[in-house]
Amino acid sequence: MTEIAARGRAREGLWPMLVLGALHGGFSLLLWLGGHAPRVGIPGLGREAHYLFQAAFALPLYALLFWLGGSVAHGLARRAGGQGSRGATLAVFGVAYAAPMIGLFIVPDVVVYLVWGFGAIGKAMRFYAPLAALGCLVLGAWGLAEAHRIGRWKAAGVALGAFVVQAAVGGVILR
Repeated sequence: MTEIAARGRAREGLWPMLVLGALHGGFSLLLWLGGHAPRVGIPGLGREAHYLFQAAFALPLYALLFWLGGSVAHGLARRAGGQGSRGATLAVFGVAYAAPMIGLFIVPDVVVYLVWGFGAIGKAMRFYAPLAALGCLVLGAWGLAEAHRIGRWKAAGVALGAFVVQAAVGGVILR
């Protein structure tokens, strides 16, 4: 995270987010092809079409969440006395979000689905979803502390705020 923050290139955070979006979209398509539907779908869209819709829009949605979460993180970090660039903030936000979500959420989701089936995902998620969230928070705090030269606790608060905002937006569609 230190080197990513130092380089300050937003695209270093965008690419992992696009990979996350592609993986989530692919998994959503797999679920739709398997005839599955979430308990609660997108408001105004039938449950049966939810995963197909999610597959089609996951990639642009994750790009939006990258810009939204990164922008919120940048604004909060500046208010907390940070001096980092927008590019550095976006870079560390994207990596801090995507890496744990891929390794600790999407990959376990796919494995659970392929090995135990759709019905096991919700039960198994209780174990690995909190680890993914914690991973995002830890990497986000580390990256934002490096990018903005603020204390780790301030950076953790900034990361938490940015992750909550992006989750509120993404949570409308992502299941």
